[in-house]
Amino acid sequence: MAKAAKIIGIVLAALMLLVVIAAVLVQTQWAREKIETQLSQHLDGRIVEIGSLDIDWGFPLGISVGNVEIANPEWAKHPYMLKLDAMQAEFDVSALLTGNLSLQLLELDHPQIHLARQEDGRSSWATLRGSSDKPESQASSASGSNKSSSSGNALPIQLGTIRIQSGQLTYRDAKLDIQLSLDIKTADNGPGQRQLSIEGSGNVEGKPLALSLTGGPPSQALASGAPYAVNLDAQLGEIQAQFNGEAKQLPQLDALQGALTVSAPDSAELMSFDIPSIAVPAFEFNTQLKRDGPRWALRNMDLKTGESHLTGSLVLERGDTPKLTAQLQGNTLDLNRWGVMRLLDSEQSGNQSQAEHDEQSLQRRAQNLLQPLRRYRGELDLSLGQLLYGDAALSDIKLKASLAEQHLEIKQLYVAQGEGAISADGSLGLRKNALSGTVDLTVAQLDLGRALAPLGYPTLGTLDGELHMQLAQNSAQLSDTRLRYDNPARNLRVEIDATSTDSGLQLTGDAWRNEVPLHFDLDVGALEALFNDQPYPIEGTVKSRESYLTVRGTVTDPLQLKAADLAVSLEGPNPANLNPLTGLSLPSLAGYQLNGQLLWENQQLRLQGFRAKWGNTDLSGDVRLSTRGRPMLWANLHSDTLETSDLTAPGTPTDPNDGQVFSNEPLGLDALRDRDAIVRYEADTVLAKDIPLNAVDFKAELEEGVLIAEPLTLSIGKGKANGRLRLDVRPQQPKGELHLDITSVNLSPILREADLSKIAQDSAGTIGGQLDVTLQGQSLGEMAANLDGQLELAMSGGKLDMLAVELLGLDAGEAALAALVDSEQVAINCTYLRFDSTAGTAKLEQLFISTADSNITGGGNITLDSERLDLAFEAHAKDISLLTGNSPVQLQGTLSNPQVSVVTGELAVRAAASLVGALVAPPLAILPWLEAGLGEGFGIGCRKALEEFEQDGAE
Repeated sequence: MAKAAKIIGIVLAALMLLVVIAAVLVQTQWAREKIETQLSQHLDGRIVEIGSLDIDWGFPLGISVGNVEIANPEWAKHPYMLKLDAMQAEFDVSALLTGNLSLQLLELDHPQIHLARQEDGRSSWATLRGSSDKPESQASSASGSNKSSSSGNALPIQLGTIRIQSGQLTYRDAKLDIQLSLDIKTADNGPGQRQLSIEGSGNVEGKPLALSLTGGPPSQALASGAPYAVNLDAQLGEIQAQFNGEAKQLPQLDALQGALTVSAPDSAELMSFDIPSIAVPAFEFNTQLKRDGPRWALRNMDLKTGESHLTGSLVLERGDTPKLTAQLQGNTLDLNRWGVMRLLDSEQSGNQSQAEHDEQSLQRRAQNLLQPLRRYRGELDLSLGQLLYGDAALSDIKLKASLAEQHLEIKQLYVAQGEGAISADGSLGLRKNALSGTVDLTVAQLDLGRALAPLGYPTLGTLDGELHMQLAQNSAQLSDTRLRYDNPARNLRVEIDATSTDSGLQLTGDAWRNEVPLHFDLDVGALEALFNDQPYPIEGTVKSRESYLTVRGTVTDPLQLKAADLAVSLEGPNPANLNPLTGLSLPSLAGYQLNGQLLWENQQLRLQGFRAKWGNTDLSGDVRLSTRGRPMLWANLHSDTLETSDLTAPGTPTDPNDGQVFSNEPLGLDALRDRDAIVRYEADTVLAKDIPLNAVDFKAELEEGVLIAEPLTLSIGKGKANGRLRLDVRPQQPKGELHLDITSVNLSPILREADLSKIAQDSAGTIGGQLDVTLQGQSLGEMAANLDGQLELAMSGGKLDMLAVELLGLDAGEAALAALVDSEQVAINCTYLRFDSTAGTAKLEQLFISTADSNITGGGNITLDSERLDLAFEAHAKDISLLTGNSPVQLQGTLSNPQVSVVTGELAVRAAASLVGALVAPPLAILPWLEAGLGEGFGIGCRKALEEFEQDGAE
């Protein structure tokens, strides 16, 4: 409004001066064109047209102008900045003769003013001589530095009566999203009671705006220093405002005084102007407003909203170093009702992206936070009974502080929270690039979780203790500082003492996590370096019972852990002892030692060049874990020696599965769904009890829930088992396939080194075979219960205990001999077996063992779900035994506890022999009791078995 009034004044003043000069000279077409030219020059070349110019040479001197048009810039929506149907002016001739311009009467008929501003800030009035597009703050600063300059803004005309008929002013601001239309007129309310009336409507950021302004005679508004009565009623959206008072030094509004009322009957939103809008509740605000140049004052402030009642005063003195003096007191302030929490949750405003904000150092953010304070002065006295935000509440808030000459003094800060409280005092010098002063802080059982939950930190615990800090230009010192942090939700408690030393800070204390104690003793860098974006030194030890961690290196931006480069050494009796402290699932192993270089940067953790040792097993290599987005693990690991007994801690039960071979304990495959990995592992030597392995070499890749291990190589004897494992963990029940090719495996050398019985050692030959199965389940037990596929094995050579052979043949004489002399053995010519599994039932389709004296066949099933055995074997003699029983042998019980029994009784013998015959050689099912000579050639020979195996493998 002030800008518009000033523009109107400039245009009319220039027009009056030129018209009067022309009237004094001559009334001609030449004079009118001369006026148009002069006005155009004042408007930087805008087109100016004057339709008519008439002079009434009398007393007073009368001048009439009609159809005046001044063009807008081409980009403006409306073609004219000013359009005037007619103007009638009467001048005091005697004043003209003395060199003064006294306008006794000015009548404007249908004046139209159309102003506009674009998004880039260009305005339609920017070319007016004497106009300015400086920001208001600069203009105010200029006016504050020279108060007397306001008198120079008075119009160079002495004004009398002004009449306006059907005036209109429009304003379009694309940058601020404002559209405004004002109807302006004057009315006579009796002798000497002329009144200005302005009715307006429009919208601001889509919110409807309506206003009504009444004032005294317009000539008073334009007179320098004269008080001018103003009554304003306005409504923006749901927000209503009234001002009743007076103004001086119009149109600049450098002086205002009156009663201001702002209210909203219901919830509403304030204008945002490119920042998130603030929702306001129903409220009523009353104050006495006074402006005197750059000084604004709000006295007797009274704000009521809901149950909140705030009173006080605000004084703002604008200038090069603005000063704000505030004295506020109230019972309750509910930030939720004012939408402040929604504002805090919004995105960062301005040109800086959130990612750039996150990467800023703490020091830079602290500097940015304090930078505006260096340009201000102020006094604050705040007393508030209760502050509500989110679901949190603070009470008994008191703050007294002052700011002057880049020095902040906190005289009192006290905030209560239930039974807890925080209090502080101190002073800070805020000069550029340097903080100095002292801060003393006392915290008593402050629940950080409750206090910061609305800001996104609901799981924090309580803080208790004291902090005393001294700041100098290049240093910061702590003294008598002790803090205690307790977080029951995380079962965490920390007690820390901090003391400044010549080299930095010494941090000592104790912590408990899940009731496991931890003691730390650390020497770190200087306190002031803590806030620099430079590597921060750290050295010391951390002890938890019998586990020790030693660290030495640097951490960049420790409070945000931007980067780290640490040499670490860790040792203890069992890594699993650290699980309660770390929250990890480390394996239960023997006593261990680990050394390596731990690196952290760009959300990537690396354990570089590490070496670990436990029992007889060693492990070395590099590990890299990326936590940016979907976690990704890279590991290149190597063991010179892997002893499988080291994979469990001493004292671990040898049979933890209650007699089960396939455990029902979940394998934890769900953890593979939300991460990816590439792992390469080699073990040069494998020492395994009951597992005939020499070495292991595999590469595993996990991507989007699919694990593929290929190559998968197991060195066994002089042979190998090469395979491929694929496991899809995305379904609720993971599914997979396993394929193994076993070639030229000589078990005898391996079994001689393993802790196996002598019988097992001497029974081994050279083995080959193939395994093709599909798996499904969360545990080995479930996978076995759902197993589908086939296993084929062939063995040439080897020996079978004489005892086992003669028992199978029921040769009582030879059995008695073997029972007395356990070294008696029988050589094996050829062995072949094939299991076919469907839905967890493994069927022994074929079994063939050829010895010098007999052939052994077998059949039956293994139910993998229950691990129950139901197998039968039968020996077919190649010679006539002394006792020709040759009854079948049954193998029953479970995988972990098999039971061998010799079948007796004719019906039982026939049933078992029928089972064996039906599975292996159905045509022989009717001859269970015949043996003489039938053993020779029974079943398939070793050569045929191997040929069939090779053909199946080739297919």
